[in-house]
This record gives sequence, C-alpha cells and structure tokens, in this order.
Amino acid sequence: MRGKMKFCLVALVSAAGIVCLHASPLKDPKRLIRGQTVNLTPLFGWWTNHEGARPLTAWVHVTGSIVGTNAWGWVVEAQVESTSQPGKAEVTPTVKGQSKILLRNPPLQDAAEFESLAAQLKALNEQHAKLAGAEQRARNDLQTSARVQADYRRQGIRDRSVSRENRVDKQVETQAKAELRPLDRQIQDVKARLTAYPSGEQYSVDCFALETGQAYGGMAMFDHGVGLR
Repeated sequence: MRGKMKFCLVALVSAAGIVCLHASPLKDPKRLIRGQTVNLTPLFGWWTNHEGARPLTAWVHVTGSIVGTNAWGWVVEAQVESTSQPGKAEVTPTVKGQSKILLRNPPLQDAAEFESLAAQLKALNEQHAKLAGAEQRARNDLQTSARVQADYRRQGIRDRSVSRENRVDKQVETQAKAELRPLDRQIQDVKARLTAYPSGEQYSVDCFALETGQAYGGMAMFDHGVGLR
C-alpha cells in the first residue's frame, strides 16, 4: 500500500497538463467507510446550488497538494471547509484555513485517472508537434518551389524535377492536415476531461472527506472512504 501511494505521488508530480477551468469534488458519491456504505448524493446535490440546509455536515470539502505519504494515506497541505451547523443554511461556507492533514483511504483511482490523462495529453501534443512541423516544412518547400518555378518560367526553362518535388510536398502537406484534424479532436477531449481537476500541472486533492475527530502525528485525520463504482 505504502509503495503504491509513493509511486503515484512521484509520477503525478512530474505529469504535464493544462490549466483547469471546471474543477469539481463531485466524484464517487457512494463510498465504503468503516465497513459501511455511505451515499453522498444529497451533499452533491446541495453543493451544486447551495440551497437550504447543508446535509452530511461531517463530510467536508478538502482541497490541497499532496506533500507526503505514509502507511495511513496522504499528507495534504490542505484547505478544509468549515461547514454550517446542522439545519442552518450557509450559502458561502467559511474555511478553517490551510494546514497539513492526513487523508485516509485517499482517492487513488482518481489520481491514477489524472496520471493517465496527463500522459495521454503529453503524447498527443508530441504527435501533434511532429505533424505540424512536417506540414510547415512541406508548406515552406512549396513556397520555395513556386518562387523557383516562377524564375524558370521567366527564363524559359522547364525543370520537371521541381514539379515532382512539388507533388511530393503537396502530398505530405495534405496528409499531415488530414491526420491533424482527428488529433485535434482527441486533444480537446482529453483537455475537457482534465478540467475536472484543480490543476493540470500536477494532481491536487479536491474531494469530500469525513472529519473523523482523530489526529495522527499532530495532524487532523480525515477519511475519503473507498469509492464504489
């Protein structure tokens, strides 16, 4: 368990990505915690519009960066939501402040999905750069050939080799353009999926976790629970 979490952390810190626009903690509504199944759907519904009394006040919104791991879970430099009192509506929850917490049963699957998406985006961008470079080189060669042919025509010279090179360059340009179109769609799809995360530079925690009231090593302990999918 410890080795798996450490591997996840190292890989995620180096993952490339994009700027996120629509990060959301509304993931894994059903969780297994302390041997019991919990359904966070009412909390997810409230979070969307903040109307009425906030349900499940023991489950708080946690965001932050992973700064370490241990046998229990992730050490997170976190911002922790301070929920309203039961039965009291709170449109804008206050925040307890930033401090290190221990997150038990962290969302490893969510982190792995981010890692996979970030790797896909990096590979797609590299492929896009190669194709775009080939297209640009072919376009430049076509422009050079056009100038050469114009000079030849003025001098009354016919050179078939230039025409052959022209056709090859045109084929390369056309093929590169054709391959770039579906690639652009794939890149946009991966970027759209990455917007579910707070940061595209590295994995950041953005979830609801149970405030356990316990502490470990001077850190407050929260429990994400095991997501049931």
